[in-house]
Amino acid sequence: MPELPEVRVVVNYLNQNVKGKVISAVRVFYNRLLVETSVLDLKDKLVNQQIEGVDAYGKYIIFHLTNYEMISHLRMEGKWIFESDNFFSYPQDLVEAEIEFEHEAKVLRYYDFRRFGTLQLVAKNQWKTLPAIAKLGYEPFDKGASADYLFTKVHSSSRAIKTLLLDQTILLGLGNIYVNEVLFQAKIHPLESGKNLTLQDCALILQVSKEILGKSIEEGGTTIHSFMVGNHQSGHYQKYLQVHGRENLPCFVCGTKIKKINVNGRGTYYCSWCQKLKKI
Repeated sequence: MPELPEVRVVVNYLNQNVKGKVISAVRVFYNRLLVETSVLDLKDKLVNQQIEGVDAYGKYIIFHLTNYEMISHLRMEGKWIFESDNFFSYPQDLVEAEIEFEHEAKVLRYYDFRRFGTLQLVAKNQWKTLPAIAKLGYEPFDKGASADYLFTKVHSSSRAIKTLLLDQTILLGLGNIYVNEVLFQAKIHPLESGKNLTLQDCALILQVSKEILGKSIEEGGTTIHSFMVGNHQSGHYQKYLQVHGRENLPCFVCGTKIKKINVNGRGTYYCSWCQKLKKI
């Protein structure tokens, strides 16, 4: 699943290619893509709307239109591609929606290999009130994401910190890959209970989160399985991964073999020497 850096990269791509363009037609080929929005409503309301800009909010993509906002969630393998009308970057049967623009030969297509992505249209300036979005926490880059904030969210919980950091109502935008990397850089065991973390631990988690996410955005995100932007352009941050995907390989810091365990069903990589459980 694309995480915060990958979504930011997609948003940059969309702003470079479709910002300022006026929509002339919309086609939907997979009705279940839409959430609380009918196909007829989408087609009717999007025509003559200008894309004023595109933003990221955690793992959500927000298209700011003249009178509406269109919210896209890529889920596992959704892809927005701006391409020639007669060229398909991926198999044509994977196209779920297509947007045409005035005075433009290219179209914006949404492909989805797994068909888990969603698209929703809402009134202007109302997207943050949607229940699924209103309950979300802060992104690590947000001013509100202070050490005090994170400490308040985790210190009363006996859940593993790996699980807590994947909870988007606590910290927004971190997925499995980056949580593994953040905990390694912070030298915190993924099974450590939230209640055992100190204020200093929380400050360090936020610090390394911003460093790792920022570097990944610079590198175009992480491509391990299928993440691509535009016409098959992959990210490069996988070259910098310290633990994720490195089971039984030596730790870059101490040489201990990286271990892999499951935490709440998620593949979790860590160094047993660098990341020790606290003795409480």
